[in-house]
Amino acid sequence: MKINIQNFARARSTRLVLAASLIAVSAIGFAPYVFNDVSTQAAINAPLIRLSAPVDGTVADLPADGRYFAKASSIRLLDLSQDTGDVADLAAAADLAQAQIDLAQRQLAELRSEEQRLEKRASAFNAATSARLGEDRGGALADLNGCQAERVQQAATLARVRKLAGEGFMSPAAVEKAEAAATRTNSECSSAAAKLRSIEVTEKAARAGVFIGDSYNDAPYATQQADRLMLQRQIIEKTLGDATAQYTQAKLRLKDALGRASYRAPAGTLIWAATASSGAAVRAGEPILDLVDCRRRFVQVALPERKAEAIVPGGPADVRLIGSDRWMKGRISSITGAASRREERLLAASTYSKPGAREIIVDVALSVAAPEALDPSRRCDVGRLAEVRFSRTI
Repeated sequence: MKINIQNFARARSTRLVLAASLIAVSAIGFAPYVFNDVSTQAAINAPLIRLSAPVDGTVADLPADGRYFAKASSIRLLDLSQDTGDVADLAAAADLAQAQIDLAQRQLAELRSEEQRLEKRASAFNAATSARLGEDRGGALADLNGCQAERVQQAATLARVRKLAGEGFMSPAAVEKAEAAATRTNSECSSAAAKLRSIEVTEKAARAGVFIGDSYNDAPYATQQADRLMLQRQIIEKTLGDATAQYTQAKLRLKDALGRASYRAPAGTLIWAATASSGAAVRAGEPILDLVDCRRRFVQVALPERKAEAIVPGGPADVRLIGSDRWMKGRISSITGAASRREERLLAASTYSKPGAREIIVDVALSVAAPEALDPSRRCDVGRLAEVRFSRTI
C-alpha cells in the first residue's frame, strides 16, 4: 500500500494535476488584482455632527458614548434656568413688556371712560346751546315782527300828522315829532333784523360744531378736552404697540432658546463623544456633543495619479472590511489631488490613506443602509480598515 502511494505521488499525471491546481488557485487569487485596481490602505469614515450650546447654561445629563438612534430621537443638551443667563434676560424683557402692555391697556380703558363722559358733556352742551339759540332766534323774530308792526303804525301816524299840518290843524313841531318817532322805529327794526341775522349765523355755526364766542374758543371745553385725550390716546396706543412687539419678540427668542436646548437626532446617528461633562457650566457656542452620521459613511483611498482619468466620479466600487467576507457597494463621490487640503476636525476617524507624491485621493461613499441594519455595538464600523476595488478598463 505504501508503494502504491509513492508511485501515485511520483506519477507524472499527479504532478501535472498538482501544478494545474496551484496555477488555478494562483490565478483566482491574483485575478482581482489583474481586473481591478485594489487598495487596502483605506478605513471606514463618517462625518461628525457637532452640537454646541445655543445659550449660556448647564450641560444636561447626556446619553452615553456609543448610544445609537435607530429612529429620530430628542437629546437634551442644556438645563436652562429661568433665573440666570440669556434665558433670564429674555424672561425679564418679556415680563417688562407685559407690564407695559397692562399699564397701557389700563390707561386706554380710563381714557375711553373719560372720553365717553366728555362726549356726553359735549352732547349736552350742544343740545343746550342749540335750544338757547333757538329761543333767542324766536325772541328776536318776535321783536322784529313787533317793531315792523309799530313802524307801520308810525308811518300811518306820520301821514295823518302831515295831512293835518297841511290843513293847519297841526303845528310843524308835531310833524317833526312824528317824523322822529318814525325814524326811531325804523332804526329799532333794523337793529332787530340785524340781531336776528346774527342769531341765525350763530345757530348755523353751532349746528356745524363751531360755537361763536370769544376770539380763541370755537369749541366747548368738553370737546377741547376730548381732543387732548385723543392725542394722549394715540401716544399710549403707540406705546402699547411697541410693548406688544417687544413682548412677542422676547417670547419668540425665549421659545427658540428653550427649543435649541434640545436636539432631535436623526435616525442612523450614534453618540461619538461628549466634549463637555454633565452639570458643567458652558457659554454659548461651546461644543457639547459629537454625533457620527452612520448614514453617510465613506472611505478615502490613495491611487496613483495616472488613474485620475480612468476613475470617474459616480463610478462603482466594492468595499470589504478587513476580516470580513461581505462586500459592500459604493460609489465614487469625489477625486482630489495629493496637494489638496483636508479638514479632519469634523470626521469621526483620521484619514488612514495618506496620499504620497503623484497620488490622488478617491472618496467612495458607501450605499446607505437602513438604520436598523447597522451594528451599533461596532460603532458603525467607523475606523475599521477596508479593502477597496475599482473596476479596471482593459
